[in-house]
Amino acid sequence: MPAPDPSETRPTRVWDLPTRLFHWSLVVLVVFNGITGQFAADLGSDWMARHLLSGYAILALILFRLVWGFVGNRHARFAGFVRGPRAVLAYLAALRGRAAAVTHAGHNPLGGWSVMAMLAALTVQVGSGLFLSDEDYGVEAPLAKHVANKTIDLMGSVHEAAFWALLALVATHLAAIAFYRVAKKENLVRPMLTGDKALAGVEAARGGPAWLGALVFALAGCAVWYLVNRI
Repeated sequence: MPAPDPSETRPTRVWDLPTRLFHWSLVVLVVFNGITGQFAADLGSDWMARHLLSGYAILALILFRLVWGFVGNRHARFAGFVRGPRAVLAYLAALRGRAAAVTHAGHNPLGGWSVMAMLAALTVQVGSGLFLSDEDYGVEAPLAKHVANKTIDLMGSVHEAAFWALLALVATHLAAIAFYRVAKKENLVRPMLTGDKALAGVEAARGGPAWLGALVFALAGCAVWYLVNRI
């Protein structure tokens, strides 16, 4: 196979299908849970039950992404986008310049840490939600029966705080997308839809096949089912 021409920009596969499905499924579920959680009093107990089910789905997605961070294609793997402080500071210095920032095939050093922060906030949000109980809505998360009422109250406070932290991260994420689109003329949304980026001299990322993604998600779903129904 001939080496890629470093001067030719062409659509190059960056994001594998499982990563893209994870991303957009998470967007839909987080929006749904944010709405149903904040307007539970108006929506009623049926919607709170759906809020719980959606939370379980988010947990399955988180478990999937944690595994996929080791077995997905090279841009989906944590080793491919989690960089040290020097790389982040160097990228920030370049970003402040007038010239367009260097286009990274996958997540840039700053974006990589944004992904990790989002996963951490989601983990705290969903993890604390597993301990919640609300008699008014007739719902009880699977781990609530194993802890005292004061722990349930504490987890409720953590759940609420994590929501606002997650909201701040989402707002920052959207602002970054707008900044790159307007100031740096880089569309970050299209590659997450199509999987491809216009790059020069970069080979398409290999790995991350759909069948492996389906297997990992099935295992994650089974783990969540066991947690909800057997523990």
